[in-house]
Amino acid sequence: MKNEKMEIQEMQLKEAKHIAEDADHKYKEVARKLVILEGELERAEEYEVSELKCGDLEELKNVTNNLKLLEAASLKYSEKENKYEEEIKLQSDKLKEAETHTKFAENSCETGKDN
Repeated sequence: MKNEKMEIQEMQLKEAKHIAEDADHKYKEVARKLVILEGELERAEEYEVSELKCGDLEELKNVTNNLKLLEAASLKYSEKENKYEEEIKLQSDKLKEAETHTKFAENSCETGKDN
């Protein structure tokens, strides 16, 4: 009876060892897969960050191009403004000269009438 009980216990021990080895093997496999998945997750997150940075760089490039266009337009309009200011000054000077000639002519006419 003791031998029979011992044999049963030895079989149970072997079965328990087999179950433990199986569980250990499954644990190692799951741990290996976890490491792989963590690596893939890290790469995916890095890719996502890179995509965001690319989007930011593209937006920055567009803003820079728009700024250059606005600066060029500003320079163009500034030059036009300067030309218009020169033209206004020239026309104002001509107007003053014409007004002076008109006053002189009016004074000459009045002086001629008085004589």
